[in-house]
Amino acid sequence: MSVLRDANTSTWAARNPTHATIRCRTPPPKISKAQKASRKIKRDQKIELTKLVHNAVAAHLDEEKTRIQSLAHAHNVTPKYINDMISSQTKYHGSRKAQLANALLHAKAKEMNSDQPVGLRYKIVELREMIVNDPEMNNLTKNEKAGYIAALHEHREEKVSHVRGNNMAAARDVLLTTEKIVKELDDLRIRTGTYATLFVVRGHINNTIQSTMHGTDNSDDFWEDVYDLPMADFLRQYEQWACTQNQNLIERDSLEAVRKQVRKLIVRGLVAMTGKKDIAMNYNNYNTAIIETYAVQLVGWPPGINFISPSNIGTVGEIRRIRNALKARTCYWTTLMPVEVKTHTANLNERRSAGEIVKKPRKKRSDAGTSRKRKAPSIVGHANKQTKCSSKKAKKNSDQDHEVPKSVEFVVSSDEEEIEDL
Repeated sequence: MSVLRDANTSTWAARNPTHATIRCRTPPPKISKAQKASRKIKRDQKIELTKLVHNAVAAHLDEEKTRIQSLAHAHNVTPKYINDMISSQTKYHGSRKAQLANALLHAKAKEMNSDQPVGLRYKIVELREMIVNDPEMNNLTKNEKAGYIAALHEHREEKVSHVRGNNMAAARDVLLTTEKIVKELDDLRIRTGTYATLFVVRGHINNTIQSTMHGTDNSDDFWEDVYDLPMADFLRQYEQWACTQNQNLIERDSLEAVRKQVRKLIVRGLVAMTGKKDIAMNYNNYNTAIIETYAVQLVGWPPGINFISPSNIGTVGEIRRIRNALKARTCYWTTLMPVEVKTHTANLNERRSAGEIVKKPRKKRSDAGTSRKRKAPSIVGHANKQTKCSSKKAKKNSDQDHEVPKSVEFVVSSDEEEIEDL
């Protein structure tokens, strides 16, 4: 793997030779002057049509605004209340399930447009007509329908999980995705009043991705107020750190790297649930040291994997399953009710009564039960200790020597001394 990666590091795809690559779009062919003139006419017509639509929508919005104000005045509410009722809609949209119509459209497009150059490919309307007139796609069995849907699922997974083929495609993907995230963060700030900071940096010196940062409201002031450094300095340091990692996807998901991620995720959740920053996870005595003591429980552990320390899990597949479950929140920490804790304790007592070892004892020393003599201090350690003691005494004596003598309560003036002499 290292030989392949060192051979060509110009692109993200080259640094991940074993990973599937998203096919790059072929550049469109050059068009003639006549085609340019024809397209300009179509573009001008489209602009005129767009202007007409905008003007009609603007007139409609003016009428709607007047109507909303009259409704608000008639029902003694604010115009904002009416607007919220009209435009209330969910801000979150989940991924749509693959439908048979979309699956057939995808299959037909793959069949008809795979060999067609850009600009001459069939449009969606034409592809739908082909599907209607295709007898093989009208009388499908249940298994055939499932096959078309599975092919569409696979195509969608390729667009999400495959790597970009060149630096230009990767940079454009980062740019468009970052714009979406920034808009979502700004909208979230308006809806919920949250603060958010976003850093996006490249992961290799050969990447052409433009590192960027974004902070909602005055989030930039946080870095200067707390760390006395501008936000741009942290972006630069983050980019330098990321470029020095020089890891591809396989190296980022190595056994030891994922083990570290799982340990951090589990401990962070435990700290968040208990509020104890110095708490440690105990896998050997989990039932007594964690559940019974702190009334919290880790639920959703992936089935088929033993509940042991991540350091003792030896396969990458199993540790990745745990990591993915923790990130997806299907495996998470939860608090237990007092009744649940009592039930858990009763079950432990029953197991103890049956002779089962519930709490694993600590490993005994090999010389347990024998008297052990205290080790004599080493000469170097004894000399260092004497040196420290002598330095402390010298410092104490020097402080006493430099003490200023206390002044008397009453000071006799020169006039009083002359009177006493007389």
